[in-house]
Amino acid sequence: MSIPDDKLRNHLTALGVDVNRVEESFVRSQGAGGQNVNKVSTCVVLHYAPLHLTIKMQDGRTQAGNRATAWNLLRDKVIALKKSKAAAARSEREQQRRQKRKRPNWLKRELVKFKAQRATVKKARRQPVNEE
Repeated sequence: MSIPDDKLRNHLTALGVDVNRVEESFVRSQGAGGQNVNKVSTCVVLHYAPLHLTIKMQDGRTQAGNRATAWNLLRDKVIALKKSKAAAARSEREQQRRQKRKRPNWLKRELVKFKAQRATVKKARRQPVNEE
């Protein structure tokens, strides 16, 4: 199996995609298109198992055009997947950092003041004690 473009092969390899593990198959397209759709397998399906990605491209009229578009789409999906994983990891690190940091002194003073106010409100609600 050969990728339509060597530049694309190098880019996918740099992203960590083993291009030999990409399964490429050609099936008949669906939908409008008349005789061309009925006779020729112009739809391209790429399946990359390690990342659970499946790309199906049938927009163009030719198999070669759909094939090039499918490989480019695979590259774009891998890039998007890696960016989302990096963003999730960064978000997790930031959340851990925020949870571990100490409260500033001004916030501690405000919390103590608020607790004192709540204590006076609750104290006012108590039943009066009969001292007879």
